[in-house]
Amino acid sequence: MSSSEPLPTLGTAGWILFPPVSNSALQRFAALARLEEQRLRRIQTPSAWLSDRRCMPYCFRCLVLNDADVSAPRWKREWLEPTVEFCTVHHTLLETVPASIFRLSGHFDAALRAISRYREMCKFKDIRRLR
Repeated sequence: MSSSEPLPTLGTAGWILFPPVSNSALQRFAALARLEEQRLRRIQTPSAWLSDRRCMPYCFRCLVLNDADVSAPRWKREWLEPTVEFCTVHHTLLETVPASIFRLSGHFDAALRAISRYREMCKFKDIRRLR
């Protein structure tokens, strides 16, 4: 994006819910990434899904067991949809993490570490409750 084109304002979930960019910016990104513009357009967060959120849903098994590349965790686009509740693969209720994890993490690896810490903290609280 050029300096004359301002970056969109991010919500409570930070970069994981990045608003769609202009057509001219999309064309430049496609040229830089050597990808088709349509492919980049398809991976943008739909405008209707952009809202401030307290938490973000996800399936931990799907997150860490990427069937396309087991060494690369992924965040599924369907988890960005505000009303999603169940994993379409495992047919289980989705877990949630605070949306602030993404706002406070500079990149996906940092978010993954924060998600792991959050899950451990939740497990520890559950164990203490059982005593």
